[in-house]
Amino acid sequence: MYLVWIHLITWMVILVTTIIALFSQSRKLSLISMMITRVGYLFAIVTGVLLVSHAFPNHPALTIIKVILGIVLIGIIEMAFATKNRKRLTLGLTWLVIFFILLVGGLGLYLTSGYPLNQYL
Repeated sequence: MYLVWIHLITWMVILVTTIIALFSQSRKLSLISMMITRVGYLFAIVTGVLLVSHAFPNHPALTIIKVILGIVLIGIIEMAFATKNRKRLTLGLTWLVIFFILLVGGLGLYLTSGYPLNQYL
């Protein structure tokens, strides 16, 4: 199940680079982090599409909800990036992004029954 690992690592990179982009005072570092995040979307979407077929038979409703929340999350991240570029980013929007990343990640771990992290706990 290498796809699960790629998907998980991609979302971890997206989490870190999004936080760096939103909290960094350096414009150059923020822009680089935003670009890395956007490349991460591509990997997350491709691996997510390939993983849907594994999760759907066991949890069809939750799988659909996760797909929708993942798309909404990408939209919220992009809204936060746009407001950051206009220098109007609020702390509330920043925490909303972090909350949604954790929500989608937690739902993903639930759908895989904790795999691959349950191997190490």
